[in-house]
Amino acid sequence: MKLRRLTRAGRRRADVDEAVAAYSAWRRECAAVRAAYGKWARAAKSEACSAFVAYRVALDREEQAAVIYARLLPRARRRPELDVARQLAQIAAPFGAM
Repeated sequence: MKLRRLTRAGRRRADVDEAVAAYSAWRRECAAVRAAYGKWARAAKSEACSAFVAYRVALDREEQAAVIYARLLPRARRRPELDVARQLAQIAAPFGAM
């Protein structure tokens, strides 16, 4: 019985860790999108095409990170001790409209 509790507690911690890691990865990718957009916006005509490609790649990476975070968050929300994940979701909400 005690082993089962430890396993549940371990799974809960793992869920929290995964959600927080996914959130952090998503925010890093958001920053990369902003940086790539800035480079594209400032690029000389001769470099605009490659800068746009880099921006699109950054957008794709950000989207993939968002998908992963979105997939993990519902599982994390089912954990009563995951107020951290709920808070991260609320913090992230204003950034979703970037």
